[in-house]
Amino acid sequence: MSPTGVIFSYAIGLIFAVGGIAFLIGLEDNRLLFGIPYLIIGVVIIGGVMASQRRMKRKGASGRGHGPEEPPSRSPY
Repeated sequence: MSPTGVIFSYAIGLIFAVGGIAFLIGLEDNRLLFGIPYLIIGVVIIGGVMASQRRMKRKGASGRGHGPEEPPSRSPY
């Protein structure tokens, strides 16, 4: 994933998480109906980006990275 994609993914996850917390704090009625799903979506997005970054670091550290002898893989997995 490109650095710009990582930044935007973190930003979107943060927007959802902060919005969920704001709904939990600010709404009188239906605070759980709106706050909890937004908070969960934000946490899942941030956690997914973090897991993706860990996988990429692990893949690079194990020696299976893109070396000059090995052509880059086109698979996102």
